[in-house]
Amino acid sequence: MLDLHEEFVKLGFEEDEDDDKVVQYAMDFPAGVFVTVSDDNGKTPERAKQNLVIACYDAEGRYLWGSECRTFMELQKLCNGKRAGSPELLAALKDASKTLKDGEWATPSHP
Repeated sequence: MLDLHEEFVKLGFEEDEDDDKVVQYAMDFPAGVFVTVSDDNGKTPERAKQNLVIACYDAEGRYLWGSECRTFMELQKLCNGKRAGSPELLAALKDASKTLKDGEWATPSHP
């Protein structure tokens, strides 16, 4: 069985516990930007085959964008060959899915 904690650490993520004692996995990027990974309920991912939500925040903790992976293995593929904390990895994580993107707000109702 896959030890998700160990696998997240191998990818360069660190455990980050919020005020409610929920563990999310976080990674820092240039300019104070960071991403967190949780399950689709905002909780600690527990299974490799569950939806993962990637959320990006600025240095002040303001939400910038989000993306999703259907499994942990999909996240591993995105990280493969990219250095933890690199701009290339940040771009790959942002483009992981067609959901929760900045581009989706470019509609007539959301200029």
